[in-house]
Amino acid sequence: MSSSDRSSPLKPVFAALSRHVDVVEVALRELVGVDGEAAAADPAIRALREFNVLRPAGERGYRLHSRLRDFANDVLQIHPAYQSLTGIGQLVEQIPMVWRELDELRAAGDFKQAEEAMGQIEQDAFDISDLVERNLRLLGLLLSTRFGNVNSLAAKSSQNRYYQRQSELMGNDLTRLSRAVEKVEADARERGLQSLAAMLRNTLQAQLPRWTQTVSQYQSQIRRELFSMREIERKNVLLARTAMLLRQNPAWRGIEEPHLSEELPPFLLSKPFIGAPLSPVRIHMDPQDDDRSMKDLMHDEVRSLPPPVVAPGPVEKAPRIKRAEPREPRSAPAKPTMQVLARLAAAAITHAKSEGATPLSVMDWRADDANARQMGPSLWLAFAASALRPYKFRVVLVADPASRGERFSHTFSDALVAPTPDAITLFKRTLGRHLRDATPQAQPSTVAAAATP
Repeated sequence: MSSSDRSSPLKPVFAALSRHVDVVEVALRELVGVDGEAAAADPAIRALREFNVLRPAGERGYRLHSRLRDFANDVLQIHPAYQSLTGIGQLVEQIPMVWRELDELRAAGDFKQAEEAMGQIEQDAFDISDLVERNLRLLGLLLSTRFGNVNSLAAKSSQNRYYQRQSELMGNDLTRLSRAVEKVEADARERGLQSLAAMLRNTLQAQLPRWTQTVSQYQSQIRRELFSMREIERKNVLLARTAMLLRQNPAWRGIEEPHLSEELPPFLLSKPFIGAPLSPVRIHMDPQDDDRSMKDLMHDEVRSLPPPVVAPGPVEKAPRIKRAEPREPRSAPAKPTMQVLARLAAAAITHAKSEGATPLSVMDWRADDANARQMGPSLWLAFAASALRPYKFRVVLVADPASRGERFSHTFSDALVAPTPDAITLFKRTLGRHLRDATPQAQPSTVAAAATP
């Protein structure tokens, strides 16, 4: 080995990469050295920083050299693993934060720190552009190779769904990036920072439409891949069922052409299917309404029909208008059912005032009212329960116990009625009017107590 080979500057670099390959692999996925001074004292990070393998990413740590990252990604394309796209969400959030800090520094007159903040924004913009281009190249290469080799169809479907989620996350990041950069660029133009605004327009805003369109095309292709995978799974299931059928019936020769009779079978001619016998079934083509020949035939049939004969209707003379005599207004007669319902409502209100929160039993009250007993128990219960609810009364049905073998019963034998404040107010204007026409069985003390505010 010559002395020139021994003094090659590449050997220490490759030796450092070999010794600290774990740190390089972590830096390929995320930032390293985020814990500050403790990370800076790490010999692996110091050695890689010495050979410019790790580059600073502001105060957040160190990132892998972009060319080395591209080379590593190219090597990983042939690896059948789930390769995640590099997220840009943190950088997208950092640009507005640094811009607000820059604006405050300029307002305070600290232009030196403002220049450093402007350089940080430029570095973040270049990093975002680099990462997005890398993600698009990676996703495009994965699509061209159908996401790498897998061992099963289920793994292929899972891989497709994984990259569909990855592309959705990238599309969301691009949407947030568009809003953030548009605001920062407009603020920079208003404050006279034309160089920063031009850098954002050329580096990010000019590329966003192409990035968004490319991601949308990749998402459409992934959806088509998922649909084709579902079709393949369905066909595989059908093929497996056919193979099982052939294994279970080795002498089966396949589906034979059936010879069906043109006559209808007797069971279809019996009731309740058709009733009267029909003519034999003839095989014919189903004409379509949009067929030109069918349209001509229908037009000919319509023209050949005789014109409809419409009998003239009788001529009616307009009746003479007579002035109607004014009628004396009279009140509608009170119905017995409404009187009984009014007494029940009054009894419920009185019972609530005397007994507190205890509701009134509809069937127990019926036993003491002669007019209510004229209706059947079930009819009275259904009438009272349905008629009191529109008047804002609280009605709870008392269900019967479940029969043996049932979990619950659908029948009820009683109902509990309780008034609400709205029901008492509404009672004075509606049902309370029927109390004055009630029969002597209306229990005047109960009526008077219900009408008392």
